[in-house]
Amino acid sequence: MDERVNILVEAFRRTTQKSVTLEGIIIVIVLFSLIALSLFIGYKLKLYLEEKRLKDIFIDYAKNLNLTEDEAELLWSTAKELNRDPYLALEIKQTFEKIIDHYVRNNPDFDEEKIRKIRKKLGFDYVPPFVPLTSTKDIELYQTATLSSKQGRFNVALVDKDELFSYWAVLDPIPVRIQKGEKVSISFLRPDDAIYTFEEEVEDIFKDKGRTVIKLPHTFNLIRTQRRKEVRIKEQLPVEIHVEDEVIQAYTEDISIGGLKFCLKKAENGISNKLSVGKYIYLRLKVQNKLIIAEGKIRNMLEKEDKVCFGVEFINLDKEYEEFLNDYISQKQLQLIKEYKKQKG
Repeated sequence: MDERVNILVEAFRRTTQKSVTLEGIIIVIVLFSLIALSLFIGYKLKLYLEEKRLKDIFIDYAKNLNLTEDEAELLWSTAKELNRDPYLALEIKQTFEKIIDHYVRNNPDFDEEKIRKIRKKLGFDYVPPFVPLTSTKDIELYQTATLSSKQGRFNVALVDKDELFSYWAVLDPIPVRIQKGEKVSISFLRPDDAIYTFEEEVEDIFKDKGRTVIKLPHTFNLIRTQRRKEVRIKEQLPVEIHVEDEVIQAYTEDISIGGLKFCLKKAENGISNKLSVGKYIYLRLKVQNKLIIAEGKIRNMLEKEDKVCFGVEFINLDKEYEEFLNDYISQKQLQLIKEYKKQKG
C-alpha cells in the first residue's frame, strides 16, 4: 500500500514541478482513483476471506451437533441478517426461535420439516418444566386454557401447531361468535412453572369434526406470572424440624430462597398433629456442607395418600444463607439444563 501511495505522491510532485495542465490533473486523478479502488477491493477481499473462515468454523462446529451443512448455513445466514451471534442459536432456545421466526416470515416456501429436524437435533423440540416458555411455539399439544374475548370466556385446548400458527379447539358445547380479526386473550397454567397469558388477532375460525377451531399467529409476547415469588427446585435435603419439645427428621421435597416443603408419613400422626398452618418452627437444614439455621412459618398443608406435606416460609432468613441458597439453586438449574441437553443429544 505504501508503494502505491508513493507512486501517487511522486506523480503529483512531477506534475506540479511543471506548469499545471489538464492532462497532468487527469493523470493524477486517474492514478488516485486506481489506487483508491485497489485499496477498497483489497479491504473487501480481506473481509470476505475472514467471513468465509468464520463461517467454515461455524459449520464445522454445527456438524459436530449433527446438523447438516445446509441446516448450519440456514442458521448462519439468517443470524447474520439479524445481526445476531449464530453460535447463540445453537445454545439458547430463545435466540434460535427468533432466528427461525425471521426466516419463516421472510421465506414463504420454507421447508417446515427441515426446521423441525434442526429444532430436534439441538434439543429445542421440548421445553422441560424448569425452563420458561419462549413463544407460543413451545406450548405442548393438548394444553388446556381459557380464551377471553368480547363474546365471553371459553375453555379451549391446543390441538395443533405449525411454524406460523397455533390451533385452539373450543371445548364448551356452546355457540362461539368470535370473528376473524378479533383480538382474543389466552391464559393457561403450566404445571411446576407459571401462569402464561398472550393476546393475538384471530387469523381464522373454522369447524373440524364438529368443534370450533380458532387459528392464532405465534407470538413471543408471553406474559409469565409466577405463582411463587422465588424459583423452586425439587431437591431432597436432610432437614430437622424443631417444634415445641419435638425434633422431627425429614427430607425436603423442594426448596427456594423463600422457603421449603417437607413431607411426613401419615403413620407419624403423633408428630404431625403438632404442626398446623400458622405455626412457627425452627429448621436446621443441611445444604452441601453448609448448615442453615432458620425460623419458619407453616403456610399450607396438603394431605396425600400416605403422607402429609407442609409448605414453610422462611422468616427473616440471614442474608448470608439467602445468598448461599440463591447460588445453590442457580447452579442446580444450570446443571438440570445441561443434563437435559446431554440426554437430548
